[in-house]
Amino acid sequence: MTKLTYEQLRFPNYRNTNTAVRLRVNVDGKIETISLSLSDLVYAAEIAGLNMLAVADTGRGKTQLMTDIAWHHFGGDQESGNANWADGRPSFDITDLFERQEVDLSSGRFDSNTIRQLRRDKTGRCFFGVDELNRAPNPKQNEFFDLADGKYTFDGQRYKLGRDDYALFMSTANLNKVNGDFSGTFGLDRALLNRAHLTLDLDHKDFRPTAEDELAIEERKANPRVDVPPPQDISDGIIEINHQIREDSKKLDPYLTAFRFLIGRGLDYCDTDKYKDKGAFPTLCGDCSFSGKDLCSLVKGSSERTIAAIKALAYGLSHIAKLKLGKEVEIDPFDAALQAFRFTTYHGNLNDVIASDEYGERRQTMMDEAVQELSGRVRILEPYIPQMLEGYQPVSLVYNSNGKERRATRTDELVAKLDKNKISYQTTNLKTELKEKGIGTDWINAYVKKFGRK
Repeated sequence: MTKLTYEQLRFPNYRNTNTAVRLRVNVDGKIETISLSLSDLVYAAEIAGLNMLAVADTGRGKTQLMTDIAWHHFGGDQESGNANWADGRPSFDITDLFERQEVDLSSGRFDSNTIRQLRRDKTGRCFFGVDELNRAPNPKQNEFFDLADGKYTFDGQRYKLGRDDYALFMSTANLNKVNGDFSGTFGLDRALLNRAHLTLDLDHKDFRPTAEDELAIEERKANPRVDVPPPQDISDGIIEINHQIREDSKKLDPYLTAFRFLIGRGLDYCDTDKYKDKGAFPTLCGDCSFSGKDLCSLVKGSSERTIAAIKALAYGLSHIAKLKLGKEVEIDPFDAALQAFRFTTYHGNLNDVIASDEYGERRQTMMDEAVQELSGRVRILEPYIPQMLEGYQPVSLVYNSNGKERRATRTDELVAKLDKNKISYQTTNLKTELKEKGIGTDWINAYVKKFGRK
């Protein structure tokens, strides 16, 4: 059985040690905070099998990053390699990747139905990279749609791309968010954007290489061209862990399930809407006076596709943390989910008006602030989880005992005891606390019924 190591994953040319993710972990019984770099985040996306879109101004290392993945992890695009590579351009034709023509001149016949041949050696590769995607016009971008979906249609028959249910799509795009001075570029197709499970904004300050990284790169590089590393194919090890993540993702984890309801049904709630639904987002947000608008005005509920990506990336981050530390660690599930949310809920979920007016299209900065607000809602939810797992409704009593504030599940026995000892208390409940913060709660009863101890 193949055993993937962290050293095998380490990029040979792309260097970025800046901290992109911080996670609370239990290591040998001690709670610590570990830091994962932008490179680690990419490794996590790879083993989770999640499509990536790297966006930035020129010179941020997008192409070098994708080159290292294609050649150092999947053996490159040569005949013996396990990667396909395409450049976004107006003349691109997807048939160039997967089809060839064979003409038998000796027969003297030409049959258009048989001359085209599908290259199964190419469709069976695991990595599909498109550099400078937005240099292709939108009709051409649509040709990449199947790549992102892991399929290709030939002669009316649909073929799965990749191997052993694993196919990874990655693209890069040059985006100048300041003055838009790139010529020869086109807008990105929204449907294709939605197939990018992760968006990596390499212009974002937390995702740029550190000063030390830049010095190391300058010492090593003699020219500004992209370095192509010697081919290495570790796809077997990547696929092995991917299968573990897929199996783990099928299981209902009470913490990750609570989080998925929070960012799905919870964020689709609108307190000021007639139907309590964020259907008019962001139209109703501008003049809203609701106290919880600091989050609900920024982001709306995530789609099922996004929710699945968040769960997979959370498990991917956990696996990379274990590989990096070289030991078993227990990751805080809410931390992993919150960090995954930063990179997966991007297109179509953010309030475009606020993104433009208040953040100058710095969407990753906007997402980071939304995650900070969301983490506050998670901390409201967290203490109620054990109660619901015991089968109780999420209602708590808050009281003082020996000078310390206590919080406990509301039961008739506890109420009687506090009354007998003349200890004052307050009753709180999850539904009220979340609604006050702009989070919908129509999922809570079903959650208790599913996870509560019978």
